[in-house]
Amino acid sequence: MEGVPIRAARRGDIPSLLLLWEQMLKENAAADPRLEPHPRAREHMAAQFQAWLSDAQRIIVVAEEGGRLVIGYAAGAIVPGNGWQAPTTLGEITDCYVARPRRRQGIARRLVGRVIDQLFEKGVDTCRLQVGVHNEGSRAFWASMGWKPHEVVYERPV
Repeated sequence: MEGVPIRAARRGDIPSLLLLWEQMLKENAAADPRLEPHPRAREHMAAQFQAWLSDAQRIIVVAEEGGRLVIGYAAGAIVPGNGWQAPTTLGEITDCYVARPRRRQGIARRLVGRVIDQLFEKGVDTCRLQVGVHNEGSRAFWASMGWKPHEVVYERPV
C-alpha cells in the first residue's frame, strides 16, 4: 500500500508506539504464554522508546495513516557480533508490528525495508531478528521475505 507514508518516529509517537507494542505482546503471549509481559513492561518500554529515539545506533520508523494515525512501526539497532564469528557488527530488527485491520497491504514489508535500508547506510551488511517459535504468522511473514533460521534457542525452567 504505497499511500501510507513511512517516516522516522518522533517523541510524540511514543503513546501510539506503546499501544502497538502492547498489542504485539498480547498476540505473542496468546501464541505462547511464556511470552506474557511483566506487569511493569509498559513502563519499561516507555523509557526504552524514549532512549531509542535519541540513540544513533537505533532506528524506529512508523506507518502513518491520514497524516496522524500511527498504524504500524518497525525498529532496528546496530549491535555487536558475538566476537568469534563474522560479522563483527550486525543489524537487528527488534520490533515489527502493524495493526490487525491494516495488515496484508505491504505496510510491514515497507517498514522493514526502510529499517534495513537505514542499517545498510550505517554500514551493516547482515541483519538478524528473533521470532517466537509458536508465532506461525510471523514466521511465515519473515520467511516470505527471504529470512532463514540461523540458530535455535532452547529453554526450560530450572
